[in-house]
Amino acid sequence: MDEQKSSLLIFALSLGLALLLYYYFGSHLTGQHNKQVAPKPQVTANQTETVRKRALLKGENIKVETEKYIAVINTQAGVLKSLKLKEYKDDNGKPMELISPKGFFWNIAKEKDLTETANNLLFSPKVINKKDKVVVVLKGLIDNATVIKKYAFYEKEYRFDLKIEGAPLGISFGPQTAPKDRESKYSFVGPLVYDGQKVKEIKLEKEKSKAFKNPVWVALQSLYFTVTVIPKEPVTAEIEKIGKHKFYIYLLPEKEELFASWGFGGPKKYDLLKSYGLKLEENIRFGIFGVISKPLLYLMNWFYKIIPNYGVAIIFLTIIIKIIFHPLTVKGYKSMNKMKELQPLIQQIRETYKNDPNRMNQEIMELYKKHKVNPFGGCLPMLLQIPVFFALYKLLMVSIELRHAPFILWITDLSAKDPYYITPVLMGVTMLVQQLLTPGQDPSQNKFMLAMPIIFTIIFLNFPSGLCLYFLVSNILSIIEQLLIKHVY
Repeated sequence: MDEQKSSLLIFALSLGLALLLYYYFGSHLTGQHNKQVAPKPQVTANQTETVRKRALLKGENIKVETEKYIAVINTQAGVLKSLKLKEYKDDNGKPMELISPKGFFWNIAKEKDLTETANNLLFSPKVINKKDKVVVVLKGLIDNATVIKKYAFYEKEYRFDLKIEGAPLGISFGPQTAPKDRESKYSFVGPLVYDGQKVKEIKLEKEKSKAFKNPVWVALQSLYFTVTVIPKEPVTAEIEKIGKHKFYIYLLPEKEELFASWGFGGPKKYDLLKSYGLKLEENIRFGIFGVISKPLLYLMNWFYKIIPNYGVAIIFLTIIIKIIFHPLTVKGYKSMNKMKELQPLIQQIRETYKNDPNRMNQEIMELYKKHKVNPFGGCLPMLLQIPVFFALYKLLMVSIELRHAPFILWITDLSAKDPYYITPVLMGVTMLVQQLLTPGQDPSQNKFMLAMPIIFTIIFLNFPSGLCLYFLVSNILSIIEQLLIKHVY
């Protein structure tokens, strides 16, 4: 063990950090695979082909508006044709549409003929305005039996109810939630299933479909939005993959004549989802360091309440993290400085015992012991900060709070890349300054370390400006720390 190994370890950690970011860190770590044997699917692809191919609805459109939603229900099959969020806009400034163009909540049955009949049925509608919700009751006849499909949209919530009575029908929805939401290769997008114990990400990399018995809830989510259905009665859920990030979800009731559920359709805001219970907040995929991401999110939102600017909140959050790790940083820099002071003695030992490697290493270790120096002491602060780094990285990548959130001047959306690349370039420059101020241990290794600012700058060019802002501020604080340690401690 010597100072070269220490330098190589720091370099390897830095390079590994960059490569993890580049190679889709988010999706690789958050993936979970369900190895349990699923029940045999009750809905086949051929049976649902007509549902997926439907494009034109011939029924009457019923428009419902609440404080949160603008909903459109078509009387053919009682399909939810549109569900727009009034408080959230897409990147073109229009209300965010949660529903795919072909509509959500088509009818589905175990028999193909009943599926066809129910989806061609023209219901008679009735709209009932209540104090806290708007109810749409749809009535129709199938084989002389009355079928009722009922929606309820709550006035002040991102919540709806859905119920079907009088026929053994369930629902299907897909292939995407919020199809105009931004795509991201850094976070899982697609169906989730909560079985009461664990929330599973359903990727279907080898299988075409998978069935689940009695899930607590099933969700189809995008980066920032989700449609989550919570059955009130036992159901079998089948998830079918039809393309990249495109899935259909089928829910069939176990009771013959009743499908009843409630659902959440809206933004993936942590506190809002958590308020409903049932682990709905797990729609936000923080990854394996979520236990760290969640308190950081709380702290960021707390700073936002004081000064309503998420850019400022990120700066405050960065300062707090730096303060917490400052004692470790001081210890690390002191260790590196001691290593630098010992370089002449280490070089002397190398020359004296150049023909006896074992004795040389033994003498170097004795030197470290005598001067109470840990050759890897400079690595310890970095190792301990890596979980916090990844937790904050994930937080800033998936938090809807940063979506369309302005900071200053040219930065009008902290969730989007810097349009002029100013923050990533400044981040690279400050990282270079930080490297130059770091106590050197081996000139040959320092050359490698000086390449890291270039690598990180290239990687961060297309990352959200909020993430670049965090690193820029962190680097500036690190420079101040280094100067403080050098001249004060």
